[in-house]
Amino acid sequence: MANYYFSRIEGKSASFWTATAICAGLVLAWLVATLIRFLKGYYLTGMSNSVTWAGDKVIFVLFVGLSAGSLMISGLAVIFKQKEYKVLSRVAAFNSVLFMIGALGALISGWGRPDRIFLPFYMINPRSLLSLNAFIYMSYITIGILYLWAQFKENDRWTTVMGTAAVVAAVFVHSGTGFIFGIINGRDMYFSSITPLAFVIAALSSGTALAMIMLHLTFKYTKRSVDQRFFLQLSKIMLGLMIFVFYLVTIEHLTHLYDPEFQHGEKFVMFGGNLFFTFVFWVQLYLVGLIIPIFILFNPKTKGRLGWILAASVMHVIGVLGERMLFILPGQVLAQPIMPGYELSSGFQDGINVMYIPRLIEWIQYAGIFALIGLVYLLGLKLLPLMPREGIFVKPVHAEEPAAEAEEEESVGAVEGLAEGAQA
Repeated sequence: MANYYFSRIEGKSASFWTATAICAGLVLAWLVATLIRFLKGYYLTGMSNSVTWAGDKVIFVLFVGLSAGSLMISGLAVIFKQKEYKVLSRVAAFNSVLFMIGALGALISGWGRPDRIFLPFYMINPRSLLSLNAFIYMSYITIGILYLWAQFKENDRWTTVMGTAAVVAAVFVHSGTGFIFGIINGRDMYFSSITPLAFVIAALSSGTALAMIMLHLTFKYTKRSVDQRFFLQLSKIMLGLMIFVFYLVTIEHLTHLYDPEFQHGEKFVMFGGNLFFTFVFWVQLYLVGLIIPIFILFNPKTKGRLGWILAASVMHVIGVLGERMLFILPGQVLAQPIMPGYELSSGFQDGINVMYIPRLIEWIQYAGIFALIGLVYLLGLKLLPLMPREGIFVKPVHAEEPAAEAEEEESVGAVEGLAEGAQA
């Protein structure tokens, strides 16, 4: 079994400091925009009495899913004893904490009263998932940090214990986030018992896709060699998860389309009630996010090529973003039948479909929260031993197979060949 020697990156290049400066500038703009929004109020945004969960909640749900998915990838090496994936374990665990902090940053910066951040911790409602999730999220971040610390100390016992706890917490975190929306029975577009499971599976698939993208870019720009078999193996995992996501999303919408109570909302999204959401549903989610990536990873001519695997990964993350948008926004934009059979006249947009378009201050906040993730990731690579010096993939060998040493030498030779090819 290969040993991985982790180290910090040098971070002395002009491109590193340029990327760091750009991210820092966008983060500063995010802080300024958040302060202005706090002082001036919600009228600066595209939100209304109907749309109170806006784009920042879409980013929140997306980041929670990417956090849980990243942690599951890290758990391959720790819990499931797939030691060949140890190359991913530290950076994946770091990303899980990073995306969770980013998710809470997106959530808090969109509050009208961020000064009430500690309110959920002493005004506890045990019947409210929003109240309980404050403890769940903080516990999850704490466990993730301890798990990463155990890996830095190379303590196998505590790494296994904290890794197991972190993966279990990740399942609870994203299931809890799915339950927040799935149990809202006052709005037809939200209510579904499948939502928590769909959230978890989409988190795993998008987390796997993002892990491959970040792994490739990090190794490439730090000039470290990595065996392409990592991507081939992870793409198989992602393919299975994407098929599961396709199945869950399809049966959820078909079930709602069959039930007369939910048909109005489904037709609103699927058949042009709102052209933007119809585009997101059929093009961004199904075509770009699921059908094309699944075809790429099934096609013998493309499934073994790194460029196509990374393209499928990028498209799937874009598709999952569309799925999150369809979870959050249509249920608020669509008019609620407050008094069926009667027409309502109201100055508060009751009984009518509304439009939500993010305004400039929101776009600045969205860009800033992504920049925050990038900035902390770059600084983490420079300050912490997250990346191995080289990514050697060694196929796991059972005890009864006496070929371990030969396979390791073959893998090392393959990596050296890739490095020599890159230098050439």
